[in-house]
Amino acid sequence: MANAVSKTAYYTLGCRVEDARRRRPLCGDTFAARFLNDEARQVWERFKSFSRPNSSNAARHQIIDTLVQEELDRDPQARVVVVGAGFDTRAYRLKGGRWLEVDDPAIIAHKDASLPVSEAKNPLERLSIDFATESLAARLAPYRDARRTHVIIEGVFMYLTHAQRRDLLAVLRDVFPQHVVYCDLMRAAFMKAYSQDLYAVISEMGAFFRDLTDAPESVFQEAGYTTASSTSIVQRATELAGQRVMAFLVRRFVRPVREGYRIWKFEAAPAPRSPG
Repeated sequence: MANAVSKTAYYTLGCRVEDARRRRPLCGDTFAARFLNDEARQVWERFKSFSRPNSSNAARHQIIDTLVQEELDRDPQARVVVVGAGFDTRAYRLKGGRWLEVDDPAIIAHKDASLPVSEAKNPLERLSIDFATESLAARLAPYRDARRTHVIIEGVFMYLTHAQRRDLLAVLRDVFPQHVVYCDLMRAAFMKAYSQDLYAVISEMGAFFRDLTDAPESVFQEAGYTTASSTSIVQRATELAGQRVMAFLVRRFVRPVREGYRIWKFEAAPAPRSPG
């Protein structure tokens, strides 16, 4: 896979494959192993020793699973769009939803060969895009929908510049005027204090974090979103693993860890119409 950021999808894939093999999985993505190939295994070899970040990756996935499933229980026909989908398998695992996965052509081709759309338990379509040369707005235009849409953007924002984040949100607000975004946001201080070793491996692969700040949620607030929920990834990982003492310590005493890397759910209501 030529795109360095796309190649990091093999890392998060490896986290879910390893998690699914555990006696007590945090996420339990049993479809993830379908995507393993030699390249994926080579990438995973570089990351498999990072046990805590790897568990957090599995917990990150589980948190979004839970939030989206709650919405699909209320509206099983809701549209779910996964931007930068990587090796996401939620259309095969969750109950309900009409799914659209958007990502690099190489990832989409690998997914089609390893886990065909025909096997999904829910309606699923895959859309390939070269993010470097193609317009996301143009590619999503045929899917324009005024109904409430759920947009998952996982493991993406840290690789985007401020301008790219603003542009992405502008596209979403235009194409899906009423939508919800589920995403992970990392504070700069958290990365510097707790993720330097992991990031060193990521950067050696040619993928780089961009414009990290200690208020990553501000780009959503400035774009008019409201916060529906915010969940600590590290705290949830300890809770799911049954580590009660560690979960208590994170919750009560280790605020930089608790607050530094979180899953956010943002609501975007339709923009008010101008008086006619």
